[in-house]
Amino acid sequence: MTGSATEAKRYALKLLHYRSRSEKEIIQRLKRKGFDDNHINDTVEFLKNAELIKDNVLASELFRNATENKLLGRKGIQAFLSNRGIKKDLATETLSCLSEDTEKETALRLVEKKMKVLRNHPKNVIKRRLWGMLERRGFSAEIINEVIKSLSNEFPSEKVAASK
Repeated sequence: MTGSATEAKRYALKLLHYRSRSEKEIIQRLKRKGFDDNHINDTVEFLKNAELIKDNVLASELFRNATENKLLGRKGIQAFLSNRGIKKDLATETLSCLSEDTEKETALRLVEKKMKVLRNHPKNVIKRRLWGMLERRGFSAEIINEVIKSLSNEFPSEKVAASK
């Protein structure tokens, strides 16, 4: 193990200077750097008392980023929050304000963006690719079905197979 409590605090502050981090992320980075558990616990306590680590505020910021910029569905947001070290109960609490309508609007925005590329493909290819994309982004099957059905009039007509 290396470093003193002061070095641990200095390193943690350096990490926070770049971007907001969760308690779990700070602990992982300090462990990876080789600080002992006592220095890590003291540093985390210091950062909490100074209100430099606020997982609930970070969860709200990440939630907003996931819905507005990353265009993720409920499961995608859950995974995103989890990957950033947000505890499951806090993530669930944060997700409680996500309505089905908001999730559907996010999916529609994503599909409209993707349709610019897919316009010239056959209907079945478009549906398959949209389904896969929305599923990878964490949208439920129910939301995906609703969004694809609402866009059915935008699909190009089926290409007629050449007669033999």
